[in-house]
Amino acid sequence: MKRFFSIFLMALGAFCVLQAAVVTFDFSTAEGITAMGYAVPAQSSGTNLTQAGPVTVGGVTLSATDGSTATRIWNSQGSYTLRIYVDGSITLSVTEGSITGMTVNAANTSNFDLIASVGDYTVDGSVGTWTGSAASVTLTHVGSKNAQVATLVVSTSAEGPGDDPEDPIDPAIEKLDSLHHLAALPDGTAFQFTSDVYVNYQWQNYLWVMQLDSEGNALAGLIYGDTGKEYRLGSVIPAGWTGKKSTYKGLVEITEPDHFHNAKNILAEDYYSPFDVTGYLAHIADPQEGWENYKVYLDGVSLSAIDDRGNFTISSNETDNQGNALQAVMAGYNKFGIDYPEVDPTEIYGIEGMVTIYNGAMQLYPISITSDPGTRLWRVLYAGEDGAQYKLNDTLYVAAAVDCEKGRFVYVTDNVDQVYYDLYAEWGYAEWMAWYPDWIALDCTGNEVAFDALAGMQVLAPGTVKGTLADRLTNPRLVLNSTPDELHDVQLPTLTLFSYDLSVDYVAAMGNEVGRADGYFCYRDGRPYLCSALDTVTVKLDFDLAPALEAEMAAHEGSGYGLLCVFTLDEAWEENSSNAPMRRIHATDAQYYTNYTIHPLAIIENSAVDEIDADGQQVIDVKYVTPGGVVSNLPHDGINIIVTTRSDGSRNAVKRLGK
Repeated sequence: MKRFFSIFLMALGAFCVLQAAVVTFDFSTAEGITAMGYAVPAQSSGTNLTQAGPVTVGGVTLSATDGSTATRIWNSQGSYTLRIYVDGSITLSVTEGSITGMTVNAANTSNFDLIASVGDYTVDGSVGTWTGSAASVTLTHVGSKNAQVATLVVSTSAEGPGDDPEDPIDPAIEKLDSLHHLAALPDGTAFQFTSDVYVNYQWQNYLWVMQLDSEGNALAGLIYGDTGKEYRLGSVIPAGWTGKKSTYKGLVEITEPDHFHNAKNILAEDYYSPFDVTGYLAHIADPQEGWENYKVYLDGVSLSAIDDRGNFTISSNETDNQGNALQAVMAGYNKFGIDYPEVDPTEIYGIEGMVTIYNGAMQLYPISITSDPGTRLWRVLYAGEDGAQYKLNDTLYVAAAVDCEKGRFVYVTDNVDQVYYDLYAEWGYAEWMAWYPDWIALDCTGNEVAFDALAGMQVLAPGTVKGTLADRLTNPRLVLNSTPDELHDVQLPTLTLFSYDLSVDYVAAMGNEVGRADGYFCYRDGRPYLCSALDTVTVKLDFDLAPALEAEMAAHEGSGYGLLCVFTLDEAWEENSSNAPMRRIHATDAQYYTNYTIHPLAIIENSAVDEIDADGQQVIDVKYVTPGGVVSNLPHDGINIIVTTRSDGSRNAVKRLGK
């Protein structure tokens, strides 16, 4: 009795709704589905609307087309919804009068992406609202997965939609099929565009559009004026709209837009995402390169102070085609009135915006400016560009500080033994990988205050090491533009330090890596070397010796030494054979020079230590070294590097600690 009474009330409501020129399609209840004339689907099943055919309720006909999956009413655990899949649609139509309004109530807002064929359609939360006057309206789902609709309320009028109020298009108007040909038209030329374009960005009366040519190249254009439409990013505007070619302050644009219609569909974000031109600011700042009207993204740039009109300067350290360093700059202007960050001259930023041209000079209208979160050290060393600015977001550990003829350098490591290697993620290659810790020199040359401050630090805070990358392929260093912050109250880890015994090992150190080298001190042709042996020299390392250390070692020429040192490369890394490891080069001269120069920090002489460490290895030597190179069998006051030599000889555990 209750069920019959509910159906009776619904039928009565439908009758009353008809008199009020409002029709409801209820997909959320079994009663509503039955009242529309559809079969109620069983559990975990669907009623295919295209197979069922059109239904008419209150003079409004509902029909459907299938998308990636059939448009259907679906039953999930007794919960009913209309599901429209990607590129699927429903059409509401009347044979008399017109549809004047529509409310679409979502059952799930996560993929509630519908566009209307005519009129205006907007979404606020879980409610979509259509306004207009038409005999037929098609709603197409353009998002991912499926749009889920609970109810659809349609308002109708006895009056027809009337004639198309738009002005007719002059059939003799010039036809234009490519944005590429726009610049060649004389100013003032009216035209009708005969190809589709898609929306790249819209702000007030500015509408930036893109077009893909037959070869897949993206062509950009700017439409200025009221199109009568607010488009979503990626909206495909159908061909047939009109405009006039104009040039303003050197910028080619389309004015007097007319005959713009609803979007045909919405493209994926990949189409309207900005072009990443990081490292190429100098290129896009050249008016001859034609970057106006494109949306771009630049990372690792500096910003000048912003004036009260919103003007500022973007700058980037880059290199030209010959590898020469240059300072690239471009003007910026706050056209869109975004909130700017407080500009820090030592900070680097990521900026997205539209490129334009004004009086022959390139400008950028920022859409967003964000403080660069920083880059992992391993990515800088393996994919960075010399001359570009970077902020390192690793926690970095200070191992040594050297003040020598070449400059003032502080050597740090990330101590990372595993990274998520995603440089080739687009090829399906992205995974966690075992990794050796990376090293870099912080170049404080010319800034004694920063050098002294860093030399007294143990751990550097993430995001505070900022500077310009240099010598990435040999001895990578970051020329600092500010003094990093020290990270306090952090547990000091065990640092990984490699040891190379020249009698049994090839040297495979990174440039600017701190490590240990064991060998014999001798002179060859008047120059000091660390050699593999005195009688049959197969490996030898050139020295960059501090005078005090050279005097101490020369007094015991021919003796074996263990040296805590910095390894620097003389040539770029390369592979010299199929089985040679990366980061190693062997020259072919008679003396087997190994491409390294070492800067000794301290002499390490083995002591009579005999114990087993946490890894089960026999310890044969323990020394405590300050970053300045003072060695002791006992910890120093302040910062210590603990150098532990084990009987396996392959690796030393180095720990930083303070006393």
